[in-house]
Amino acid sequence: MKPPPDAPQDRNPGQPSDEAWRLADEREELHARKRRLILETAARAFARNGYHQTSIDRIASLLQVTKPTIYYYVKNKDEILFQIVQTALDDLDRKIAESQTDDFTARQRLKLFFWIYGRIINSDFGNCMALVSDNVLKPATRAELRRYKKEFELRVRRIIEAGLDDGTIPVKDPRLFTFALFGAFNWMPQWYSDDGRTNLDEIVEYFIEIFCPD
Repeated sequence: MKPPPDAPQDRNPGQPSDEAWRLADEREELHARKRRLILETAARAFARNGYHQTSIDRIASLLQVTKPTIYYYVKNKDEILFQIVQTALDDLDRKIAESQTDDFTARQRLKLFFWIYGRIINSDFGNCMALVSDNVLKPATRAELRRYKKEFELRVRRIIEAGLDDGTIPVKDPRLFTFALFGAFNWMPQWYSDDGRTNLDEIVEYFIEIFCPD
C-alpha cells in the first residue's frame, strides 16, 4: 500500500536533513563573518601601528577573544595580511562585476574601475594594503600576493590598450599610465582624512577627471 501524500518520506541512510543543511549554511556564514571581522580589526591595527608592532595577542585583545580563537580562523599573521589584500581586491572585482555592462567603452570601464578602487583603497582593507608593505611577508607568501595584485594591474593596462584601439583613451604608454593611476590612488591613505574639507567622493571624482577628462 502506498503512503498518503502528506506522509513523511524516508531518507537514504546518511542523507542530511533539510534542517541540518540549513544549519550548516548558517554556521558557514557565521564563520565567514567572524573571519572577516578578524581581518578588519587586524587591518586597522596594521595600518595604525605597523605590522611588526601588532601581535596576534593584540588582535585578540581588540576583539575581546582568546588567542586560540584567532588561530581557529587564521594560521598566522602572514595569512592575515594576505587575506586582507585578497579580500580588498575580491571586493573590488565583485563590485565592478555588479556595475559594469558589456556595452561600456574602455574609458567608461577605466573610470568605473577607479571610481570603485578609490573607495576600496580608503577602506580598512585598502588602507592596510596601501600602508603596509608586502616586504614584511615571507618570500613564498609575498610572491603569491604580488602575482595576485599583478592581475589587477594587467587588467587596467588591457583596458587602456583597448582605449587606444577605440580612441577613448589617447595615451602614449599604457604601462606608464597604469603606474600613474595606481600611484595617485594608492597614495591617498597617506594624506586623506575624513575630517578634511574635501570628502572622499569629491577627491575620487577629481582624480578621475585629471586622468580621464571628458
